[in-house]
Amino acid sequence: MAPFLKNLNAVARGTTLFREDRLKGYGLTGGQVKYLFAVCSGGGVSQDELARSLFVNKSNVARQMSALEEAGYVRREQSAGDKRVWRVYPTAKAEELMPVIRAVNEEWKARLCEGLTAEEEAALASVLDKLVANVRRYEEERG
Repeated sequence: MAPFLKNLNAVARGTTLFREDRLKGYGLTGGQVKYLFAVCSGGGVSQDELARSLFVNKSNVARQMSALEEAGYVRREQSAGDKRVWRVYPTAKAEELMPVIRAVNEEWKARLCEGLTAEEEAALASVLDKLVANVRRYEEERG
């Protein structure tokens, strides 16, 4: 694997492990944090919308939503307008946990950016935004 992609994968894996370590007592896996964050950012989001925004397949979303629902972090409701669509809402338990999750994310960001200047951090953010835009364009091309 090219060093560039290997490095991106290392950062992603490190992020998951860090979140897992910091959130052990909450019954969450490191991978579930991104789902919970997305649900809390836009309550009433459909599972299809989650799949698109998180770049995962629909079966992963369904599996993670089931686990988060069982743990008491989300509730799912069938859409009144379309019975095929399930909307996901955060529970009070999830909303109470969000400040902790945000603090964990900030701690991880500080570790990742340790040694970078403010200019380097801004440049990195800009480049990553461009990479994500390219991923979104590819997803649109795929349909």
